[in-house]
Amino acid sequence: MINFSCTNENYRNDLMELVRAFEQRTDEDVSLFTEYFSKEGEFEVRLTSDKFPMFSKIYRFPFSYSDETEKKRLEKRFLKIAIYGTLVFLTGVSLPYGCLTGIRPTKLYAEMGDKAHEAFLRDFSVAPEKLELIERIVDTQKGLRNADSHNCDLFVFIPFCPTRCAYCSFVSVAVDRQKKLLEPYTDCLVEELRFLRSVIDAHGLKLRSVYVGGGTPTALPLKLLDRILAECRYDVGEFTVEAGRPDTLTPSALRLLAEHGVTRVSVNPQTFNNATLERIGRKHTAEDVVKAYSRAKKRFAVNMDLIAMLPGERFEDFAYSVDRAVELSPDNVTVHTLYLKRGSSLKTAGYKSTENSVAERMVDYAYDRLTQAGYNPYYMYRQKYTSGNLENAGYAKRGAECIYNIDIMEEDTSVLAAGAAAISKKVTPSINLIQRNANFKEPLEYVKHFDEVMSRQRAFWQEIHD
Repeated sequence: MINFSCTNENYRNDLMELVRAFEQRTDEDVSLFTEYFSKEGEFEVRLTSDKFPMFSKIYRFPFSYSDETEKKRLEKRFLKIAIYGTLVFLTGVSLPYGCLTGIRPTKLYAEMGDKAHEAFLRDFSVAPEKLELIERIVDTQKGLRNADSHNCDLFVFIPFCPTRCAYCSFVSVAVDRQKKLLEPYTDCLVEELRFLRSVIDAHGLKLRSVYVGGGTPTALPLKLLDRILAECRYDVGEFTVEAGRPDTLTPSALRLLAEHGVTRVSVNPQTFNNATLERIGRKHTAEDVVKAYSRAKKRFAVNMDLIAMLPGERFEDFAYSVDRAVELSPDNVTVHTLYLKRGSSLKTAGYKSTENSVAERMVDYAYDRLTQAGYNPYYMYRQKYTSGNLENAGYAKRGAECIYNIDIMEEDTSVLAAGAAAISKKVTPSINLIQRNANFKEPLEYVKHFDEVMSRQRAFWQEIHD
């Protein structure tokens, strides 16, 4: 347990993300008190602890800024650097991403330009192997990043699944329990999509990609999915539908996707071990995944998701799943590290994933095996409460990178988003501004308050800056 306090409570939540990452890796009782001072040209952080008698440590940083926003960003950055260095000393623990706690390390790296390599190693204490991953991703994204403020993406959320997985904390519900909601939800979603089309036309926007996510969109009755996909037809090179559960990828579903111009689907095993699939509540087998993949790859580019540190899995189990995916040779493989948030049944049941060294071996194996097989890492993100404080990373064959995944993670492209829990994003690069508009989170609330949903969308998209 680490008892942490800081003289500025406004920064506490951000700093606690770093402290919690240490708590995942040590059982020691440590107290840490942090205070800081700023004066012209210098920022000073003082740390004390009862770990050792009379322990104290002082950090001083050059301090200059152009506005209040930059001042706060630098203050938090310097505090994290100081807290990280002190906790490494007090606990003997280091973290793979050092003092970085943000979701998007590649975005930060790209923003820092020529200074990034040294800063990530020296200041942020990022492990060399993680810096290599970040730099490979940044390099892969060259030529793929959006360069036009009139470009945008369309995201459509369908929050229904055949069953709810034990690790899932997304807004998704079992389709059999929500039959009365499916048609009203579809009616609302269609209306919202028609409005977003009018926004695209009125402002002369151009779509880079369409992404229909979930949940499992193909869990919907096909007549309802047909109505939704009909509103997503654009002249666009990338049109993704998450059909992650192989039990929903029937020949009829695949025909429907093809008829609507879908170019890319997800067929997500998560693991190729049947005992694990049963343990996490997925009502299919590894053999079902292979059959669905064989049908899908004839028509579409295919992504496969794998999850490291699923309950009961050893390193050898995960390595087998990676090897099996490489053998099948999909266009994309996304490697997630298990994270547990409130709402997942595993979290409710008290499951904890504490074998950090195993998590690191799994993720490192995936990186080595996939890159040796010709896949390039092309996007990544990090989440709170992830096993080993690690990452989620997408790998693709050259030319098969998912544009939407890059855009959403690097935050340089506006996103018109429809459906429950969807968050529209308006990006204005000329003034370095990102604005967001969130829909109601739960499907029932989205339907019940749809008039308010549309009122917010109209106000949000009324004006778009160049």
